Amino acid sequence: MRAAKEVILQCWDEFGKSFGNYYHPVECHRGEDARTLLLTMGSFSETATAAIDKMRREGKSVGLVKLRLWRPFPFEEIRQAVKSAEVLIVLDRALSFGGPGGPVCSEIKAALYNEEKRPKVISFVGGLGGRDITVAGFEEMVNKGIEISKTGSEQEFEMFGVRE
Repeated sequence: MRAAKEVILQCWDEFGKSFGNYYHPVECHRGEDARTLLLTMGSFSETATAAIDKMRREGKSVGLVKLRLWRPFPFEEIRQAVKSAEVLIVLDRALSFGGPGGPVCSEIKAALYNEEKRPKVISFVGGLGGRDITVAGFEEMVNKGIEISKTGSEQEFEMFGVRE
């Protein structure tokens, strides 16, 4: 499986040369100096980008991490992307039943476990059943994640956009 990463990177490079759009296992948007990062995968990243841009215009120190490669998991790229952040808010689109929330957040926590300096990881599960999350929804999620990072939560993860 680990050898697959080189093949994937080579394919992405060939794609980029052909079409001018280059992909990387982990991509950051306005995250270099952000105190708070939101991590998304897939189609949510576009809407999350708009939310981050809006929050930046409002003076908030936020950024986005887009996870493009799931397996083999890009452990080192994740560590580099979040090394300066204080808070990392992870959005999962699935629950790992009987587990500590979503699978992405579990992998992120494992990647950061041995790091001396690591952000506080806040887990959200949303978009279940194909539900959309709007720009305003991502803003709400980031603000709630920041609040939880300061006050704590009794829950392992937060549900977003689901009726209770």
